[in-house]
Amino acid sequence: MPEAPPRPASEQGGAKLRRNYLSGIENVAQSVGTMGPVATIGTVLPLLIYKSGNGTWLLFLGVLVAFGLISASINVFASRFASAGSLATFAQAGLGNWPGSLTGWSYVVAMTFVVTSSGVSSAYYLSMVVTHFTHAQIGNLGLVLITVLVVLAAWWPAYRDIMLSTKIMLGAEAFSVLLILFILGAAMRGNHHWLDRSQLRLEGTSFSHFRLGFVLAFMTLAGFESTTTLGEEAKNATRTLPRVMLLCLVPIGVLFLASIYCLTVLSHGRNLALDQTDAPLDMIAQSIGLPTLGWLSSLGVAISCYGCAVGGFNAGSRVIYSMARDRHVWRTFEAIHPVNGTPYRALALFAVISVVVPCVMILMGVTMANSMDYLMQIASFGFLGGYFAICVAAPFYLARGGRLSLVRLATAGVTVTVLGLVLFMSIIPVPDPPWRYLPYVFAGLLAAGMIISGRLGSARSAGNPEASAVKSTT
Repeated sequence: MPEAPPRPASEQGGAKLRRNYLSGIENVAQSVGTMGPVATIGTVLPLLIYKSGNGTWLLFLGVLVAFGLISASINVFASRFASAGSLATFAQAGLGNWPGSLTGWSYVVAMTFVVTSSGVSSAYYLSMVVTHFTHAQIGNLGLVLITVLVVLAAWWPAYRDIMLSTKIMLGAEAFSVLLILFILGAAMRGNHHWLDRSQLRLEGTSFSHFRLGFVLAFMTLAGFESTTTLGEEAKNATRTLPRVMLLCLVPIGVLFLASIYCLTVLSHGRNLALDQTDAPLDMIAQSIGLPTLGWLSSLGVAISCYGCAVGGFNAGSRVIYSMARDRHVWRTFEAIHPVNGTPYRALALFAVISVVVPCVMILMGVTMANSMDYLMQIASFGFLGGYFAICVAAPFYLARGGRLSLVRLATAGVTVTVLGLVLFMSIIPVPDPPWRYLPYVFAGLLAAGMIISGRLGSARSAGNPEASAVKSTT
């Protein structure tokens, strides 16, 4: 039978996470930072427009609705109890111990690769800024050094203080968003044509265009739920966190819709092939005669990616901490820093992985652009797994309490179907190498995690069979 959520840190001895520490705006900063809106506008949306054409805005609108349904399933749990375990704890409450563990590992993989891909992305765009001034290409060792510095710079505020890290994320995104809005506004003003009838009429759009962009569009909003990992540190968490998720989804969704419209207009009006460059905002700035804004836009994307890495550190480390507390990960990761109140050992684990993996890829000759794409693709599988589990768990949780309605059941059914379709389209048709191997990498990581949890669970049962028997009847 499904178990109750793990005990909050306040019920245990030793150092604890800081209770009632974070306000609503700081929780907003966590989700916004993890989503990295400017990084999405500067890198993902131009590629999405290339794939989906004039129907991109309609496709994204459908994705935004789907995320609203996902949010409704998450809120079934977030409005009732709060835990650093986030989706792992929620899935455990709805489906049981081992589905909760599987969800936890899926989310840990997602956040691990959010940090690694964001570190690489930030380093990549920082290298563009350096090259702009030095006119010299940075070699692999230089790229490795920048990547290490970015990861360490993201790790430090997450280790030092959760409030400090959320403020840094909020400041980073605020600067970057204002810069990007200024660039797009200046370009649109110079374009003289605000109404794009080809978009409104969906000219040249077909199902094949939607299919090409569907998977990519679905990942533009991933990470909005990361604020739930701060459940034990937020003030009035069960009231605040559901509102925070809505406050992140709606404004950022509107920002992305407006950006999609403007980028499509500019690609038409100025004949810009935005998919043919790694810095489309730089290209736009150059086209309107503002080259200084070009390298500033690359800096803005780099800062946004940095904020995304900080958010990944915060969220992933707390899920690891919660899983260790529930004995699905080694107990050493249950440790909380006695002064900073942060899960410092879990943060150290993330830092090591986030340095080693991209640096090995770079030294093996994988380009920075390809590295960040591969790493984010693996992260996307982790998000999909977590969302899928929660949407399945919510009806079971509600049914046991006699609160399951037809509307709730239909919402879960539609969302699970959409998520299954996204996952199916991620792997079928089978992509070319090395993309075709990435689902196996993700599956292998999940299997390794479940083996760890299984062995720790067996050791726990062998060491205290009486407690295990009591737990199994909970």
